[in-house]
Amino acid sequence: MNICLISREYPLDTAWGGIGTYTYNLANGLAAAGQNIHVICQSLDVDREYIDNGIYVHKISHKSVFPFKGRLREFGLRWEYSQSAYNKLREVIDKYNIDIVEAPNLSGEGFIYSFHKKTPLVTRLHTHYSEVVNFLGWNKSLDRSLSCWFENIAVLRSDLIICSTKAHAESVSREIGLNSKKIKIIPLGVSIPEISEERQKNSSPVVLFVGRLEKRKGIHILIKAIPYILKEVPNTTFFIIGRDSFIKDEEVSFFGSKEQSYKEQLVKMLPAECKDKVQFLGYVSSEELGRYYRMCDLFVAPSLYESFGFIYIEAMSYAKPVIGCSVGGVPEVIKDGLTGILVPPADIQRLADEIISLLKDVDRAKKIGNLARAYVEEHFSRDIMVRNTIDAYLEIYKKKNYKYI
Repeated sequence: MNICLISREYPLDTAWGGIGTYTYNLANGLAAAGQNIHVICQSLDVDREYIDNGIYVHKISHKSVFPFKGRLREFGLRWEYSQSAYNKLREVIDKYNIDIVEAPNLSGEGFIYSFHKKTPLVTRLHTHYSEVVNFLGWNKSLDRSLSCWFENIAVLRSDLIICSTKAHAESVSREIGLNSKKIKIIPLGVSIPEISEERQKNSSPVVLFVGRLEKRKGIHILIKAIPYILKEVPNTTFFIIGRDSFIKDEEVSFFGSKEQSYKEQLVKMLPAECKDKVQFLGYVSSEELGRYYRMCDLFVAPSLYESFGFIYIEAMSYAKPVIGCSVGGVPEVIKDGLTGILVPPADIQRLADEIISLLKDVDRAKKIGNLARAYVEEHFSRDIMVRNTIDAYLEIYKKKNYKYI
């Protein structure tokens, strides 16, 4: 099949979060399975095209054409990028005979195309913008209401909707008035790495966190738990990997002043005697990340909301015990007490106790890690995700017969 994936996020230069990681993994997995893959993604400078691992990558710059971005900034940015993606998509469809188009729900990248479909449109559900607005308690302004509507329409006009977990499918369905049975559940998948020991025996325990530094990821909960952990296991080192975020008036961005830096707020939360035990590493390459996964004894990400939680299966694939919170789709990824540990959200003491328990009981931690690895191999491998995605594409493609508008 000739498949085109639309995603603003795509490594390396726009590897901002989970959508970029998912798109990169899916594109490479589909290409490895013999499919012809095109990716339309954002360029931070000029339009350009190149081939990477057999994947045709079409980088498009953001064109500023929406005239009302004063009061409607979020909506305008979404409209502009969706239009740019559609313009490029028309060229790609005509030149390469594309059979299937997939786009993420976030930002409504497939909105414009949904009104001019020549081939089936598949939408993959990630965290919905309305979920972000509600979680952070932002004012539901006209701009944000229109932005949520923009995403909702793109989803509702799709020929196929794919989601990673039943919990998230039901949540989005309630939000936009969609029957959740119309959504196909295909969990995310990770490439299974080779396991090798990156640290010497009898070295100090290492706890790893991976994720953007923002409230939704629960990093502040881990930071507040660290003093309790160090009191019981004083030689523990904490590695914090992830981009900083900058908290502004009803906005979170990747850029800002030191006063707006969430990392600076986290550092201030740490007692002086704990600071040298915590290392903030920022963004690291995928190769470096693999080294830290191999190095750690325990992976902890106490997110207050996750639609799926790719970071958990990533850590589990390295045979590491993981700790997460019983929120969103996480219980469908972590089987409590078997492949990891689930704690109530925002429960600092319970989180500290579970971390201490696993750091002290090395045999139990190793057993959980091995079960986690086996569980990922059976349910969350990239090959399984790719195979199920191809089957879903073929099923919807055979049902549809579009004429270009």
